[in-house]
Amino acid sequence: MLAALHSAVSAVAFRPEELLVAQAGARLADAEGHGLERLAARLYEERSRKGVGDFALTHRVEGYWDRKDTELDLVALDEERRVIRFGSCKRRKELLLPDVAAQEGHVRRFLAAHKRFAAWRVERVAIAPVIAPDLRAELGARGVLAEDLNDLVEGLSP
Repeated sequence: MLAALHSAVSAVAFRPEELLVAQAGARLADAEGHGLERLAARLYEERSRKGVGDFALTHRVEGYWDRKDTELDLVALDEERRVIRFGSCKRRKELLLPDVAAQEGHVRRFLAAHKRFAAWRVERVAIAPVIAPDLRAELGARGVLAEDLNDLVEGLSP
């Protein structure tokens, strides 16, 4: 997180402060977004290791990006049940619904490029720090499971 602020702090003597604050804010938001993705992946791994939750991993959770503009924050595999789960992580819950259609396109492109998953059950999940019940219901109506950090840490304490 401190790296996101370094260039702004270094330039404070010769750049407009408002511009530097805006740039630092954008860099921090980026860092927080990547941090949420890494945290969600680690929580999926830990939940699977402890046998908690509804998804048993058989492969490490990773994101996926390609040159065709396909970006998936989380790709989780359960080979035993032949289930692949795709996740979208958003720091701001308001961005989850607008991202549903875009995520569908990303999933389609991924599946077209990875034929071995053609017969697998596909699940989609939307992850944010906190998700209210009304948003959960709307995401569910669109076929997307809503998980927030409270859900992902549930059952992990010793």
